[in-house]
Amino acid sequence: STLANVTVLQVPDYPPEANAGSSIVLFLPRNNVTLNGSLSSDDKGIVSWEWTKSPSDQDKAVDMQNTRTPYLELSHLEEGMYTFVLKVTDNSGQSSSSDVHVFVKPPTNKPPIAHAGSNVSIALPQTWVVLNGSGSSDDIGIAQWKWEQLSGPRKAELSHFNESSTNVTNLTKGEYIFQLTITDGNGNSVADKVAVTVTQNKNVKPKANAGGDLELTLPLGVLVVNGSSSSDDLGIAKWQWSREPTSLAIGTIIEQSDTSPVLMVSNIVAGKYEFRLRVSDDQGEWDEDTVSIIVKPDPELKNLVELTLNIEAGKFTQTQRDSVLLKLGMLLRDASQLVVRNLEVDSSGRAVLVFYVSSPTGSVDGPKVVSTLKNKLAQDSFLLQLSVVDIRTTVCQNTCSGHGVCNQETRICYCEAFWMQDLIRKYMGDGESDCGW
Repeated sequence: STLANVTVLQVPDYPPEANAGSSIVLFLPRNNVTLNGSLSSDDKGIVSWEWTKSPSDQDKAVDMQNTRTPYLELSHLEEGMYTFVLKVTDNSGQSSSSDVHVFVKPPTNKPPIAHAGSNVSIALPQTWVVLNGSGSSDDIGIAQWKWEQLSGPRKAELSHFNESSTNVTNLTKGEYIFQLTITDGNGNSVADKVAVTVTQNKNVKPKANAGGDLELTLPLGVLVVNGSSSSDDLGIAKWQWSREPTSLAIGTIIEQSDTSPVLMVSNIVAGKYEFRLRVSDDQGEWDEDTVSIIVKPDPELKNLVELTLNIEAGKFTQTQRDSVLLKLGMLLRDASQLVVRNLEVDSSGRAVLVFYVSSPTGSVDGPKVVSTLKNKLAQDSFLLQLSVVDIRTTVCQNTCSGHGVCNQETRICYCEAFWMQDLIRKYMGDGESDCGW
């Protein structure tokens, strides 16, 4: 007989070999990537996958998905270096690990390229042009646009100067240089220039526009006549306002405005004003236009009251003014409102308060206000704390008994022939001037 020995050998089980892939370099703004560990191997097959951050990277921001698959998805990476660890395990519990590095670098930003467009030529009467910088470019996008004028015969007007295209107006004959500056998101700036040439084939005479007829009502601090709508292909070189022969003569031209686009006249009275505007260009051409202004009387003229105080205007303070107005209001009816029209100076240098009284039913007659205040101040002349020299209406409204004319300054009646002052009224009555005898 023969004996045989049989030896059963266990098949070797080799540990797995992890392969987390090659290092990866990213450039912001890209901040996501997928790591590939599928090249990991085992003789009997891998049963589990586990991706983790390196212990030294635990505080670094990143979102990790599919951490138990061969493919790790990373997002929201930030600038810097990350290390990720892939651990693979086989059916026997044997494992292997592999590291992979992800480098996240700043953007590879190139400077922008500015293109202000091609040079432009236009001919008057065209006085505008559109400049287009949309041919400019940048690898990450243009964040800011800025158009500006560098030179030219006069200042042009640029609308939408912070956009890719700008509308340039108010141009005149000559050459202009404009500059476009663009800036990207990283603060890199670059500029480009464009020339605009404005020519004139034929001089066109200016067009005067005195602003159109007006109808105004007193009171007016200043009469303003606006001729700035006048125009010329090259620009108006000279402005000249003059008064027409049929115009009212009273009224003071202020600040030498008769040689400017806007005429200003003070000390206006009711009536008709007429002005002529002549505009000229620098080549001798000119044009004229006239304007008529009807100034209506103050609707409160007969209700205005002048209160003359016994104090120099140069010493009359705002506090005293407010106190006088408060006490005047108390002397009048509760429902009345005192409206101050002006503070003037009389021929003696004293302060004169000009006002009228308004009630819910309308303005109170000036003579009635004067009578009320005179009666109340007659009882106590210091009710206003300042003595009163005179109270009267701005316009004399004394009819002089129908037989005379009231002098505006003295308020004395100049009687017609065969008529005279009522002496009884003068010496024993209210003393008002009349022509009653």
